[in-house]
Amino acid sequence: MDIRRILGLPELLDVKKVVCVQPHPDDNEVGAAGTLYELAQRGCEIVYITVTDGSGSGSTGEVEPEAIAAIRRSERLAAGDILGVTKHITLDYPDMGSYTEEELLAKLIPIIREEKPDLLMSVDPWMPYEAHPDHIKTGKAVASTMLFSSNEILFPGSKPHDVPQIAFYATSHPNTFIDVSAHWETKIASILAHKSQFDNVNWPLVKGYFDYQGVQLYSKLKQDPDAKGYAEAFKLLTSHQLHFFPSALYS
Repeated sequence: MDIRRILGLPELLDVKKVVCVQPHPDDNEVGAAGTLYELAQRGCEIVYITVTDGSGSGSTGEVEPEAIAAIRRSERLAAGDILGVTKHITLDYPDMGSYTEEELLAKLIPIIREEKPDLLMSVDPWMPYEAHPDHIKTGKAVASTMLFSSNEILFPGSKPHDVPQIAFYATSHPNTFIDVSAHWETKIASILAHKSQFDNVNWPLVKGYFDYQGVQLYSKLKQDPDAKGYAEAFKLLTSHQLHFFPSALYS
């Protein structure tokens, strides 16, 4: 049963406004840059919410958290410019901070109600072997935000907004594949805008990994192991599938 089709929801590339909530300043680019660029080209408004300030990075050459955060901020803005991001919102929690899902939920709901997106996007916190607390807390808080941004009983104070659907990237159980072959070099450029994260590693090896993943996802999209191109994958769900919906894994 395709519940999205029954509800008359638009396809991922047909949405008009998306709010992308990333744990760290480079996650949206790594997970979804090609799709985000395609959305921007179609006139979609793209809002970034970045949960942490990136100050825990050990690859910038700086040691003071404030200096590291400043580098990560400039890189995030540069990457956003490449992709056509409309707006940046930062929560500035420290990497691996003691913030809770509940705190994050309380901060996200007023923002989502103000921005009124028709799609949320974030990391998949239920990906097997995902061990980073920032990813787990962020993904789960975003999913909860989708459920409760329309609930004015539990969360009074601003006008409710019902978010129709959510797209998780970095997922092990995708149900949506986007052909980003035409934007692959743009995706790579946006990733490389995070110079402190990628210039200081073995970039040919890392790029080879990205290319391999993109090719593998494209072959799944085309259902042809010999297909040539690149794709990004998402788990696209409605709010109905985020609560008491055992078959969501297979939807």
